[in-house]
Amino acid sequence: MSRKTTDMTRRGLLLSGGAGAVSLLLRGLATGLPPAFLANPHRAFAQGMGLAPQTLIFATSQAGDPINCNAPGAYVEGAEHPAEALLPSGNVRLGDARVTGAQAWQTLPNALRQRLAVFHLQTRSVAHPEQPSTLACHGSVKNAAGNGAEMLPSMIAELAAPGLNPLQAEPVPLAGEVITFGGQPLQSVKPSELQALFAERDAQIADLRGSRDAALDALYRDLQANGTRAQRSFLDRYANSRVQARALGEQLAALLAQLPLDPDDVDGAQDQVVAALALARLRVAPVITLRLPFGGDNHNDSDLSVEAAETTAGVARIGQLWQGLVDAQLQDEVSFALLNVFGRNLVRNAAGGRNHNNEHGVMLAFGAGFRGGVYGGVSLARGGLPIDPATGEGRLDAAIPAAETLEAAAKTVTRGLGHDPEVIENRIRGGRIIDAALA
Repeated sequence: MSRKTTDMTRRGLLLSGGAGAVSLLLRGLATGLPPAFLANPHRAFAQGMGLAPQTLIFATSQAGDPINCNAPGAYVEGAEHPAEALLPSGNVRLGDARVTGAQAWQTLPNALRQRLAVFHLQTRSVAHPEQPSTLACHGSVKNAAGNGAEMLPSMIAELAAPGLNPLQAEPVPLAGEVITFGGQPLQSVKPSELQALFAERDAQIADLRGSRDAALDALYRDLQANGTRAQRSFLDRYANSRVQARALGEQLAALLAQLPLDPDDVDGAQDQVVAALALARLRVAPVITLRLPFGGDNHNDSDLSVEAAETTAGVARIGQLWQGLVDAQLQDEVSFALLNVFGRNLVRNAAGGRNHNNEHGVMLAFGAGFRGGVYGGVSLARGGLPIDPATGEGRLDAAIPAAETLEAAAKTVTRGLGHDPEVIENRIRGGRIIDAALA
């Protein structure tokens, strides 16, 4: 990228994000303090120090990747999978359950698999442009007024923002997938563009240490004159010394400085995970969206080799995300979910690849609020099965109809993020919370 192009990108980000928001983000990196606290330290503390709803990192793809075909629980009679040499299968332990799936899932850390919930469902979408409809559960996810549709990640952002007090209420999209908030499309920010905001040659942050010291001095002076003892104590606990604050700020800057992780895949899934972790750590937004490839639009993947390779890599990216959360001690404060526009047929097409499947897909979730396991099921004849909300079992006579399993999974994930059941019932129509999936 040329210097001119880079500078134009930075100007675009500054204009689209607002100088105030960018300034707060820069100060957050400099001091190691949440941007919301920097914006208003008195109000930020007044909202309390108790447990808040989770920050959510949400993966989605308009490609309709075949993640459902090799997920735990998808190895049913008649299903076709990549050759064992390409993608070995085996027992996968999720929580207390042992199921068959691609062996890659078993390579994830046990602590993650204890929290990894796999929901088999029907997205009821069959075309790529229907992704916004899938994310809105075909109109079942309502806006705050109840008279219009909202996307699931945006609804979750609305519910989480008051408790998290982030820099902004709307999600931050890191990939090119369409995400709307209040009916308006959000501008995506590539990891490389985010990184460019913090390049050393930018005059705005040429001296992070001076900015850091000035910001902390101003906060201390303000709270000394106008704050309460509890507020001053909070600031002391969060940034116990300038040395610690400096170390945290430099760690966050270094996290972005390492991008791209792969020069041949700039802004790819690995980079998006790194950027999402940095944004979650700073509580920039209640929801950060990205894309994790699991085989793509693979009609013509004749030997399913792309599906096998990307499934292995996609699971590794989930592991990368988990390890980043553990390293930052955020595994109890940040959750993850994945929902794509549709799944793929378990039986291959004439070209050897897979066609779109509106009757079977999966939603993944992990976090402190979830119990590892497989919820629902699939058969070749019927697609995603009805779900028993008490046990999570997929069977024909279960209480949650197959046609409402998408809404049920959406409700369950929202509940696992700590949101009120009555609010969830008002915001997502149809389906039921799958209690078996909740910790």
